[in-house]
Amino acid sequence: MSETTAAAARRTRRIEEAILEVDGVIGVRVWEIPGRVEIGVRVSPADTPNDVLKRVHEHVEALRDGDEVWDVGVLSES
Repeated sequence: MSETTAAAARRTRRIEEAILEVDGVIGVRVWEIPGRVEIGVRVSPADTPNDVLKRVHEHVEALRDGDEVWDVGVLSES
């Protein structure tokens, strides 16, 4: 594994761990694409998705690098 790949994996894990601390989040998936981060969260049945997404957006604001675009959405069961 190259240093770049290892650093990206560590960053992805830090993002996942930070989001799992958010009240109402019971699962998370993170995809890093150059210049963009996609985040999908599973929401606790006791919470509303809109409230949880708002908390996730507030929580990850400090993790964002410069001009990166971050999209956060709800993962659904398929």
